[in-house]
Amino acid sequence: MAVALACAGGLAACTKHMADAPDNNNGGGDAKLTADLGTELLNTGNFKIGGGVILIRIAAGNTPSAFSALSSTCTHEGCTVSTFNTGSDLIECNAPCGHGSRYTATGAVQTGPATAALAKMTVSINGNTLSVS
Repeated sequence: MAVALACAGGLAACTKHMADAPDNNNGGGDAKLTADLGTELLNTGNFKIGGGVILIRIAAGNTPSAFSALSSTCTHEGCTVSTFNTGSDLIECNAPCGHGSRYTATGAVQTGPATAALAKMTVSINGNTLSVS
């Protein structure tokens, strides 16, 4: 699977972002982000951003391990990750920050100047509702 994310000062429109998925759907409670798996994130590579989280479907199936949930805040400049590109194997933070840090799909630093990984979040699924906390 190929993944690339670019960093921006705010939550901007995403090139592969699902048009019917609001950016800031946090579903209440202590969930930072929720998704209806009956209508959202149906295919590998689909993603959703909101509540300080980027949630990416990395495999088939509706189990927590089929998703990668990471902090959407770049660890170098504090920009908000906002673009997802399945044409690359890396998460890139480069606009408007311009510093070029790269992360793997699991959040690990591939190349700096960032030195710390994106924080991993916890995914839970109850029926068709996925929650990230």
